[in-house]
Order: sequence, then C-alpha cells, then structure tokens
Amino acid sequence: MKQRYHYNVADNRLQQHIEKGNEDGLYISCVASSANLWALIMDAGTGFGSQVHELSPVFLHKDWIMDQWEKSFYITAIAGALNGSSLVVMSKGTPYTQQSYKVSESFPFKWINKKWKEGFHVTSMATAGNRWGVVMSRNSGYSGQIVELDFLYPSEGIHWRWEHGYRITSSAATGDQAAFILSKPKRKPVDETQETLRTSAFPSNHVKDKWAKNLYIASICYGRTVS
Repeated sequence: MKQRYHYNVADNRLQQHIEKGNEDGLYISCVASSANLWALIMDAGTGFGSQVHELSPVFLHKDWIMDQWEKSFYITAIAGALNGSSLVVMSKGTPYTQQSYKVSESFPFKWINKKWKEGFHVTSMATAGNRWGVVMSRNSGYSGQIVELDFLYPSEGIHWRWEHGYRITSSAATGDQAAFILSKPKRKPVDETQETLRTSAFPSNHVKDKWAKNLYIASICYGRTVS
C-alpha cells in the first residue's frame, strides 16, 4: 500500500497537497490539527471512488455536510483546530448507509450509547478547543465497539482490548482528555498487528521505519505533549 503524510500545513497550502495526492491516485484517510495547522494522511488503499473536503471557520458545518449526504458522500475524516475551524472530508465508495454526528461541550457518551442501540458505530472523531465532534455510521463493518476516555494514555485498557480482537479505529483529544474508539470487525482481518506511538513532534522517521515493516498510519490525533 502506498501512503503519504503532510504535517504543519497552513490553510492556504491544503488544496495543493490534496490535488497532488489525488493525481497520484491517493485519497485522504485521516486528518488532524495542531496549533491551527493541519496534518493529512493520504493513501492508495482507501477504496474510495471520489472525495470532497471543506475547510470551514465553523466546527462541522451542518449545511455543507447535509448537501454532501444528499450526493451520497459520507464523512470519512474530520479534524478541528484550536480556533474553532474544521476540516471535513467526505467520500464516495464507503460501506456506510446512514450517518449522524454530534457536537458537544463534553464527550457525548449518552448519545453514543443511544446510537449503538440503533445500529450505528463511531467512524470519525475530532475536537475543536474543548468541544467534541463525533460521527457515527450504519453498516460500518464492526460487530462491537468500546470507548476509552482518559486524562492519560489508557495503555492497559488498549492492550487488553487488542488481546480480545479490538483495534483502534478513531482517536481525538482535548487539552485534558483523550478518547480512543476500539472496534471489533465483523470479519477477522488477515493482518491485525497494531502499534501506537506517543511523541512530541510529528514522527516522520518512525513512520518511514514502520512502512518498511508493512505497518501504516490508521489514526492520528494531537493532545497534550508527552513528558
């Protein structure tokens, strides 16, 4: 699989990176923000047919998202910046059949629980300042899902879940909390190795080392600096 990353990207440089990636057959798989700059991961293995994105001063711009839903695009990646703006990526070629999202001042546990019972699973997550944005989709391909929400990296919980067939599928953090969504796929994946890395700068060299070992970025988020 071919994967590419860009980090510390200013608003006015986003478009050219995305266009170049698209020309090379790559689509955005995940996005993140640090200090009002963006990081994007683009790769060749997404299965998407086409993709649109919007950079908005509003955290998850409802009208634009609803317009894209009507055109059969679904949200596949979101990121929010400290200044309240957001980058939303929507794609065609996903397995999703319906989507719902919520923006709230605290982590929306109750809403997630309600949606789980209706057959939705969390498929994207982001924060802007202290606000959380969570996207849930139907037909995600997951049979089960749990949330790890902690003030510190929940290493023990994540390792325990890994041993029971779960994999991290979304992550997001505010200045004082980090949330990880771990999902169990309906179909057991062929290669199910997953590792995490905490770092105080974008881990370019580490990523290249892992690519050589056939490991690719699945999720990225920015939170408190690791001491």
